[in-house]
Amino acid sequence: MGTPWRLLAILFVVLVVASPNFAIAKNAKDSTDKGSDKGSSEENLSALEDRILEAELTQGDILKQGPCEDEAGRFCADEEVGNRTLERCLSMQYTLLQLASTPEANITDNNFSEKCLDDIRNFKIQVYKNISIDKEWMEDCKEDVATLCDDKFLYPGVGSVLACLREAKAGERLSDLCRNRVFEAQRDAAADMAFDPQLNQTCAADAQRLCKGVPAGEGRVQDCLRQQRTSLSWDCMSELFRQEVEGSGDIRLNVRLFKACLEDKRRFCPDVPPGDARVKDCLEEHRLEAEFSKGCKVEFEKMMERRATDFRLDFNLQKYCHKDITETCYQDASDMSGAGGSSDAKVIQCLQDYRDELKDPRCRQQVHLLTKRAAEDIRFDRALVEACKDDWQAHCQAVPKGQGRVFMCLQDNRGKLKGPCKEALFREEVRFSEDIDFKFGIRKACSDELQRLCKDKEDAMACLQEHVGDADMSKGCKEAVKDDQQHAAEDYRLNFRLARECFADVQKLCMHACDEAAVDPPSSSTSSSPASLPVTCGGATLRCLTGAASNISSATCRDEVFHFQKQEVADVALDVPLQAACREDVKERCGGERDHSKALACLRQNRDALSEGCKEEELRFSEMEASDIRLTPTLMNACGLELHQFCRKVPPAAGQAFRCLQLHVQEAGMSVACRSEVDLQTARQSKYYKLDAALKQQCGEDVDRLCKVVDEGREGHALVLKCLADYHSDLSASCQTEVSYAVRMALWMYHRGSDLTKGCDAVIDSRCANYTSSSSSGGGGRRASVSGAVVGQYAQCLMDQPKEALGNECLPLVALVGREGGHVGGEISSELLQETLNKIAMLQLSQGRSSASLPPGSEGLVLTGWLAFVAVTALTALLLAVAYIVYRKYFDPTRNYTVMVKAGDV
Repeated sequence: MGTPWRLLAILFVVLVVASPNFAIAKNAKDSTDKGSDKGSSEENLSALEDRILEAELTQGDILKQGPCEDEAGRFCADEEVGNRTLERCLSMQYTLLQLASTPEANITDNNFSEKCLDDIRNFKIQVYKNISIDKEWMEDCKEDVATLCDDKFLYPGVGSVLACLREAKAGERLSDLCRNRVFEAQRDAAADMAFDPQLNQTCAADAQRLCKGVPAGEGRVQDCLRQQRTSLSWDCMSELFRQEVEGSGDIRLNVRLFKACLEDKRRFCPDVPPGDARVKDCLEEHRLEAEFSKGCKVEFEKMMERRATDFRLDFNLQKYCHKDITETCYQDASDMSGAGGSSDAKVIQCLQDYRDELKDPRCRQQVHLLTKRAAEDIRFDRALVEACKDDWQAHCQAVPKGQGRVFMCLQDNRGKLKGPCKEALFREEVRFSEDIDFKFGIRKACSDELQRLCKDKEDAMACLQEHVGDADMSKGCKEAVKDDQQHAAEDYRLNFRLARECFADVQKLCMHACDEAAVDPPSSSTSSSPASLPVTCGGATLRCLTGAASNISSATCRDEVFHFQKQEVADVALDVPLQAACREDVKERCGGERDHSKALACLRQNRDALSEGCKEEELRFSEMEASDIRLTPTLMNACGLELHQFCRKVPPAAGQAFRCLQLHVQEAGMSVACRSEVDLQTARQSKYYKLDAALKQQCGEDVDRLCKVVDEGREGHALVLKCLADYHSDLSASCQTEVSYAVRMALWMYHRGSDLTKGCDAVIDSRCANYTSSSSSGGGGRRASVSGAVVGQYAQCLMDQPKEALGNECLPLVALVGREGGHVGGEISSELLQETLNKIAMLQLSQGRSSASLPPGSEGLVLTGWLAFVAVTALTALLLAVAYIVYRKYFDPTRNYTVMVKAGDV
């Protein structure tokens, strides 16, 4: 057949098909325009609409001469009819209008008639009930349907094929062409639930009952139903949640959010492709920027709040954590039953609790991110919201949301919170202590310091703590870091690294410390083990660990405890038990001094007047300082150079470095500031034996055996040390050495009125006021002085006195000074021991005294007997050998030599 005949045949077919449809459309139009004039009833109009719809379904598109004739002429005049071409054009134009994008729509009149909208809607409803009406749709999904959805038993009923393809899309099993077609259906259904046959069928009655009068479109009916979730039927709730889950990965499937954030997407994420939650992730990164629109921020945070209620609404979490949820949180996932979504976020909590055990690093990253969100805004922490809803309203209703403000408000009102809220708050505090990412206030206050000082540091929080004393750290950052340190000091579990490294040692050494000192009693349903007790312990477990530091078995735990001790001595406010015990004493004795370091100094000056609890806590704090010279900031600041010069090889712990400073107190290189601090610490040690770390260690059993009757409540007046001196002959050898050393140093750095040496005050007043020893004048040079007295002057004076002049109180002390071995401590290094012996021997030689009667701090070595003969002989031989070598090298004329001459051709 020739071409002209072929064209005529095609034209004939078109006329045959189109003429009934045109007639129907014309009749419908005339009926609509002249209905009241012709007396047409609503039934007749409905019948005409049905005939129009039937014709449209037959041709697979909206009728161009039907209810949308005007709109088709204005918006889609060039579009051909068929395969939903005209319907898609009109739908897209209407969507653009709803998004207020008239420049893109290129229109001047942006009104769509109700009859046109109804026509489009009715047509699409029928298409999604039976997707085979759309020939192109079916062609694109032909193979997918045949492979995945050709089981009438599994997929019965209206819209079953579309439901099957939606599930396959979620499982990433569809071809690209079919995936695009299914997305188109989901986009339409997100705007109008009538385009989702299953959802519409299940929720129609609920919508009629709860949302009557709410116009269709823009997701309004679904929003209305979600706001009344508790009143929905179970099936409707399940289907509504299913649609939410399907739309979680693409912002375009959340109509309100997409409309509110379209401009922000263009501004902040212009090159980010939609899908896989990429646009949501991008917008979330920019959400707190000043240029971010308020409307988008409000809608976006509503989405984030809803997402926090169920892991299935978090696309990335569901995608990357599916396997870990199945293996680790299966029970919690099973309890959710799949209907309507969870309200308590059990799976999310499970993932957070077992984050370190999750196998997929991408899942761990997502869990880290959701914890960061929760720390920033309580609305994104479902568990805390559920537990603290009433307390939030009662105490923090006026506090703006975001930036961790509500969370901090609840912390500030901890004492007023109900039990469940208090427990949930503490559990989140423990969780948030893990990483600086969960500490919004510090990240904001220290943004500059984090970039400048801690950019490449693995532990940024530890870095900030190390630099908290730097002059160039901003005031806001310092305050934020110190506040965080003080909060962490309330309970060891709020110190993440310490709690992790010391778990076993806490179980072994401090199991019941929290039970005895907990701020609040545990609930009956809560275990009382330190790892799970949901109340703060007031620093009791930390105090237990610092007190038992020498018994800690884990090296990493010891390091963490020592790190905390350094923080504690740098800022005494971190000693929570001390602050609690001495609060009233500070008010009464120190005028409410707010500087914690000055308050501590004041308490020490008024020690005898302190309450028993405060006195006990201050002594414990002082013991901790004395255990390691690095924990005594005043000594470290005053004696830094001296420690490097004289004591570089001496261990800092167990009092060894401090003893080294004592032995060098007369050195010319010892600064006045260092000498004064050594003198002050020595005076404190003479009053309370436990401040002498070596004596405390070596004499513990002797104290229990011989001096238990001493009232330790009155300690601080050298009572125990006096008792040990009285029973000196009954002490263990190591304790005898330490007691002798302590008495020796108390006399060597004598203070009038000191509790230990006041028995010698009268003797010194009468016999030593103008005393000058041979070592403090003449050839020995002038010795160092402390507090106006020459170091060792009064001790030498006392030792020069006849026994009868010393009296009954002073004589035993002077006798102890002369005891053998009184110059060394129990575990002092061999190098320091030899140095000490040399010093004492030199002082012997210069003053003609026996080694037993000389104080430490002297220099030189004395040898006697065969040892002296061998030493002198060796020294003489060495000198002769040196003289011979010098003579041969410079003065011997017979020394051979060789003359070398270069050849002339060189």
